[in-house]
Amino acid sequence: MSFSIGSTGPNMGPRGALHRFGQEEAGKLFNQRVVVRMLAYLKPYGRYMTLATLLMLLATGMTLLVPYLMKIAIDETIAQGDTPGLIRVASYIAGAFVLLYVASAGQRYLLGWVGQRVLANLREHMFRHLQALPLAYHDTHIVGVTVSRVMNDVA
Repeated sequence: MSFSIGSTGPNMGPRGALHRFGQEEAGKLFNQRVVVRMLAYLKPYGRYMTLATLLMLLATGMTLLVPYLMKIAIDETIAQGDTPGLIRVASYIAGAFVLLYVASAGQRYLLGWVGQRVLANLREHMFRHLQALPLAYHDTHIVGVTVSRVMNDVA
């Protein structure tokens, strides 16, 4: 009685795909061609990315505004005993913190949503590609390695 895993086709023997299982191809850490291909998946979400960038700039502005407002509160209102001015500056600080929270939350939500949509599109594209491959490909490659690539390398 013999037991075999998968096909006995070419590249499946001791020097074939089983031998190469788990070995990664050595390559550069940064490949501009791959980055350009991946940016194509972001293109449909350009408006959302622009909005996330604007929210990031707003959050940065509010982060920089708070210490300046604190300076005004200390130097100009507390030092001079201006209670109505202190209340006004404190309300500006509170407003800046609210805007900071809203901008940061909006940015995180948008970037998370876009990231998940890009991953879903990439996985769908890979699935369609794998479905279109000839059966000979699946006979000569270990199914577990292919599934592992689709699940882990896309995430």
